[in-house]
Amino acid sequence: MLQQRILTYLACFIVLLSSSCDRGSKHYDQEEAVRRVLTVQKLQNLNPGDPAVVPQIEAIVDSMRDSGKDACYFGAVNVLIDRLFSDGRYAEADSLAVRMQHEAEEVTDSLAMAMAKRVRAQILYKLSQSDRAQAEAMSALPYATDPLRSGTHFGTSTSLDEWIHIIARANSDTATMIQAGTRYADIVDRNISENSWTDPTGHYPVTALAFQAENAYLNGNSTKARELLDRAATLIHKDLPARAYEHFYDVRSRVMAHDGNFSSALADVDTLLNTHRCFPWFYLRDLQLKAEVQNMAGLHEESARTYSQYISYHDSLSAKLTDRRLKDLTLLYRSELDREEKRINTMRLLGLGSVTLLLLVLLGVAYRNTLMERKRNRLLVERLHEYDRANQTLIEKITEPSQDNQEDSLISRLDRHMITDQPYTDPALGRSELAEFLGITQDALAQLIRSEHDQTVHAYINSYRAEEARRILDSDSTETIAEIAARLGFGTARTLQRAFKERFDMSPTQYKEAASSIRSADNS
Repeated sequence: MLQQRILTYLACFIVLLSSSCDRGSKHYDQEEAVRRVLTVQKLQNLNPGDPAVVPQIEAIVDSMRDSGKDACYFGAVNVLIDRLFSDGRYAEADSLAVRMQHEAEEVTDSLAMAMAKRVRAQILYKLSQSDRAQAEAMSALPYATDPLRSGTHFGTSTSLDEWIHIIARANSDTATMIQAGTRYADIVDRNISENSWTDPTGHYPVTALAFQAENAYLNGNSTKARELLDRAATLIHKDLPARAYEHFYDVRSRVMAHDGNFSSALADVDTLLNTHRCFPWFYLRDLQLKAEVQNMAGLHEESARTYSQYISYHDSLSAKLTDRRLKDLTLLYRSELDREEKRINTMRLLGLGSVTLLLLVLLGVAYRNTLMERKRNRLLVERLHEYDRANQTLIEKITEPSQDNQEDSLISRLDRHMITDQPYTDPALGRSELAEFLGITQDALAQLIRSEHDQTVHAYINSYRAEEARRILDSDSTETIAEIAARLGFGTARTLQRAFKERFDMSPTQYKEAASSIRSADNS
């Protein structure tokens, strides 16, 4: 039943946004375009986690692309991007968003440009790059003109301001939040007054009133904020998901907490947590809000537990996002290299009749592969640097021993020992030394490392050696590979090269070259 209600709710918006799709040609069938958009949305909402859905949506999007790039087509692309992102295919989602921008430029469709930029802003926000997300969203504003021209214009303009408001909050940019909320409310009020428009879901007027209430609250007028929220509450449809009114619950919880009505404020926050359970970027924000309200209510122990949950969830989410992005990029580049290799083989077969031509082709391909490999290595090094920054908090947490030794797990002690004491610089380091440090048997040590890190003891030790080697190569150190290998306990340069290649998919020399290139670009 919940899925059906969600589908009904979103279908209302699809009809609204598709009601005035521009005709791409004299053969354009508007009803067919709307049907395809609804089919795409239905596939997206009723088949979560099903990998077979993406090819189905892609087939529909391709058929719409062939019929002409109009508002309906770009709306379907938007759904496909959301699905790719929710499936963890971040690079593909971003690539499609970039393509969407190029296609919008090709057909000189300013509305589609606004839509594409908003989509990219959403992706960047969900990847914890809120500064870039805000810049991308703000650059879309000049394209979102004349919001009352059609349902499509109205939906795109309001959605853009809603996301600017969300992203600005993450950046603590109150001025931009107020401006976006004011624009949103003005567009909705004008549509109601000038076009006698009514929203069957109540989403738009409730959100508009919530933004107005937040502006009043931020300007110190709590009385007006409460009046606006009371008006909004009368427009809420109880049979629709709370997600349709998330901004209302968010603002009301803050106003209630300010007024000292902490039980009601916490109830609204719990509503947000329930509705955002499958949306980690919002769920994280809700946890922080709950900890703040609990602290205001004097529930300091509960607040500390909630904040601990927030920190744990944040670290877990950051690690998962970074790891998934790295794996995603690696798979994409390997796929590109596979396609390039097939192309090379084809060219070799065609060039058998001419040795000279074959040599020229091979030289050209080798040069191209070198350039591609350098580009790939540089991108992977940049992602590794992003990974280091994203996990700095987690590393600091590991290196700080727990005040309660009973809570200091064996693996935490071992990880901290490896990071702070660097025992791996001893080439003789093995099971016996680490087991003796923890006071357990060698078999127990092997089982611990296997269960916690999915590695053998030898691979675990070499992983720290490789990470330290990477940090040395990132610096301006003049040490040779052989000297680094000897200092870190690898023994020989060949052992270092093999372990480094297995962990980072490139040799130490290639990594140093890419890192040096990045430093030069940053300093220029």
